[in-house]
Amino acid sequence: MKKVLLLAATAGIVLSSCVKNEPADTFGASDSKITFEAPAVGATTRAIPGEIDNAAAYPERESFNVWGWYHENDYTSFEDSGNAWTNYMTQKDGKPITVAKEGNTWAPETDYFWPKTGKLTFAAYSPADAAGTYTHTANGLQIAGFTVPAIGDQYDLMYSDRAYNRTSSDNNYSGSATNTYDGVDIVFHHALSSIVFKVGTKENYSTGADIDFKIKSITIKNVYNAGNFNETLTDGSGSTTRTPAWTATGNADAQYVAFTGDFAVPEDKTYTEPTGAADLILLPQSFESNTAAVVEIVYTYGTDASGAIEATETFNLNSTTNAKAWEPNKRYTYRIIFGLDKITFAPIVENWEDVTVEPDINL
Repeated sequence: MKKVLLLAATAGIVLSSCVKNEPADTFGASDSKITFEAPAVGATTRAIPGEIDNAAAYPERESFNVWGWYHENDYTSFEDSGNAWTNYMTQKDGKPITVAKEGNTWAPETDYFWPKTGKLTFAAYSPADAAGTYTHTANGLQIAGFTVPAIGDQYDLMYSDRAYNRTSSDNNYSGSATNTYDGVDIVFHHALSSIVFKVGTKENYSTGADIDFKIKSITIKNVYNAGNFNETLTDGSGSTTRTPAWTATGNADAQYVAFTGDFAVPEDKTYTEPTGAADLILLPQSFESNTAAVVEIVYTYGTDASGAIEATETFNLNSTTNAKAWEPNKRYTYRIIFGLDKITFAPIVENWEDVTVEPDINL
């Protein structure tokens, strides 16, 4: 997909390098280009590949797609014909424009300029080459036909807040002290769920205990990997609410190996991710009716004398108390805790049973 997009972008340079995108003569264009700040990532957190942490800057090798709409006065409602609503920073078919790092700013390949009158409202999603079909309506972003890629190819699918009533490229995002770019502020939220596994022990076995635990594999089984997304946004009257949700499609038969190897579990009651564990960014879904969704854990335990004894356990994902569903923009940490019952002894001395030997010993 990347190669196709790059080829298309190259062709675009040849065809449009001398084109200046301007609005219709009814509202004209200024000489000020529309640029974007380095996008911010909302709290609760694609490095390439993988997850974009909200503590890190948006990757400079990444790109995102953005829609820009013109309206004459302050935003009232989406596609308000009474407010002269029209596509502005979009392709002719209404599809979004790709924005990437350009020198010291973020901008589309072809320049777009601020209108001399009126205002613009923007919305975006990332990455620009994300799988599926993307549209933006009054209800916000809709995604049809998204499938979670295989581990190693997964990316952090995100959608932005609407940036309302913008008139220039100087709306700096106040939430990040490290964001030095001038431009329209774009704040992203994670559309998928982040899944993390940590391992540890129930007791402190680090001293005085002859026992070792090792993780061999952690696998999520029987979950959905495809679906459709609806941001379910409502706005107007100065307030904005959203209830982002996915509708799973297909069968719940996907599996993801979060770890495979030979990791020694720390034995001091601390919890850590196994070295080499995969970043899992998976489809939000409910487990209320999916009782087959499990985590399979293969591990070994043993003493110096016994050697490694292998065992396999499964954990039903619907058996948790606070995570019976994976929701967008949330990271779920599962702690795998190892423990054994200590071997102890309870000596009992029974009473002697008296026996008088027969016959007597006569001397």
